[in-house]
Amino acid sequence: MGRLISWIALGFFIVVVPFISWFYLKKGFDYRRTLLSEISVKDSISHSLDTALLFRGKTTVFSKNGFSEKPELITGLNEQFQKVTNFQLMSIDSLAGLNVMPKDYLADFFSKYENSQLILIDTAMRVRNVYVSDKESVKKLVEHISIVLPRQKESDIEMKK
Repeated sequence: MGRLISWIALGFFIVVVPFISWFYLKKGFDYRRTLLSEISVKDSISHSLDTALLFRGKTTVFSKNGFSEKPELITGLNEQFQKVTNFQLMSIDSLAGLNVMPKDYLADFFSKYENSQLILIDTAMRVRNVYVSDKESVKKLVEHISIVLPRQKESDIEMKK
């Protein structure tokens, strides 16, 4: 009887546990692949247009209408990503604490996106997606930001000599 239990336990750890792990990891992989397909490059800002170097090297959420419409959604976004060094919220309005753009800076470029309030721009100045400022869109925006943000390189483990 004890031998049967040990064979069942061995079979469980050899077959069932790896299958559950594979299923769980595949679900996460599929979720990430779906998000990556949603944020494929839509457009890009030419380096020659960004004369003030406001977008270069930073992941940017740009608001065309300003952040005054739904401040609670944007406040949460700012709190969540405030410690990320290469992230910025940007708008044309003059709210305190946010980067403010010159009035007609890139006006022709952003006129393409007049139906959307929020635009996600990655570090290479490519437009990844556009959003309206409702709760569901902002939730998607947070998911997309977490994919677009460059990962911090972890330090290598070294042996003491």
